[in-house]
Amino acid sequence: MAEVNWEMRESIAVVSFDNQRRLNAIDETLARGLAETIATIAERPEVGALIIRGAGTRAFCAGNDLKFIAEYGDRAAAFAALEQHIEPLRRTMAKLPFPSVAMLHGICYGGGVNLALMADFRFADRALKVAIPALKMRRYYPVAGLERLSALVGLNNAKRLVLEGEPIDAERLLAWGFIDQLLEVAELEPATLAFAQRLASQPREAVPTYLQIFRALERGDGEAACRIRQQALAGSTPQKAS
Repeated sequence: MAEVNWEMRESIAVVSFDNQRRLNAIDETLARGLAETIATIAERPEVGALIIRGAGTRAFCAGNDLKFIAEYGDRAAAFAALEQHIEPLRRTMAKLPFPSVAMLHGICYGGGVNLALMADFRFADRALKVAIPALKMRRYYPVAGLERLSALVGLNNAKRLVLEGEPIDAERLLAWGFIDQLLEVAELEPATLAFAQRLASQPREAVPTYLQIFRALERGDGEAACRIRQQALAGSTPQKAS
């Protein structure tokens, strides 16, 4: 049965979604569970960083669950049911007051790539394979995902991923900038946890402002970034002279 679990590792929230018999493919239960779980975590003041991962060792996420879609009865309605939860999840991830890391291993296809793109950082092992087969399936990928993908890997590489639809290996993904760090399989979890802990150890009062500034810059809105900084400066308490 598909389910979403989470736990605290010191100040890090680790979210694990589990549909291993379907390579962690996203059905409505997982989509809803991820949206609700991360919305809850976003409100927890003790959280300093978030890690999101697929359960098991074979896959981060194989994309949307085609069995769920087939059994739904209406293909278009099935995809709409998934997007009903995925879009709120994306909006929540885009406003988190702490940084997020996707821990990628094995297969990461389609909707799994979209999920990975929602995180601030992506750590991966050498077994990772990424593909976006939306075109082959005659589906139109979410524009927010394509925008984020293009910003990370460049427009031509994004087009190649979508128009070819073939799996890309971890070494090339690192060169393209999709992955922030590439690790051996046994090193992935401890290295991701250590990185998240470093992020969580930064001054909590300043991290949300920096994230807002970077998000404004990602949108190409330099004026908003300056405005956010000025508001933060106006609200800051001057340090005492030593």
